[in-house]
Amino acid sequence: MDKHKSLEILFICIGYLAGGLLFIPFTISAISSYYSGALNADSFIQLAAVMLVLVAIPITIAYSLWNGYKFGWWLTILFAVFSIFLYLITFASLHIILSTGGVVGNSAIGPLGYAIGYGLVYISTYLVATIYIILNISLIYFLTRAKTREYFGM
Repeated sequence: MDKHKSLEILFICIGYLAGGLLFIPFTISAISSYYSGALNADSFIQLAAVMLVLVAIPITIAYSLWNGYKFGWWLTILFAVFSIFLYLITFASLHIILSTGGVVGNSAIGPLGYAIGYGLVYISTYLVATIYIILNISLIYFLTRAKTREYFGM
């Protein structure tokens, strides 16, 4: 394994590790809300279960990629394809909402202010989704290169 390649794998692992660790405070918050007797506590424990999965998958990917496990390669490819699919669904749902006029409503700031506020949210969501789609496509491209596949024993 050459030095340049290990640096790329390192950056990918750091990204997945940071992504997984980001959800830990939300998971702890959901679990503590359950044990503090919050209203509708069952929904908090369901949220905590989902959050635990959102913590476990990226950390597992980071660990397996760093160690060169073949299942880590497959898990990363599947996770990237699934992410692309979810972001495409986000594009479609935002398009439906915007084309049906779902952002205009009665509020204290009036329909125009409401539309501008939600328009900014939708534009930023489009931008973030586009960036993540490009990152996931780049990740798939990197993982399918001959040198990278060789690192994973493929």
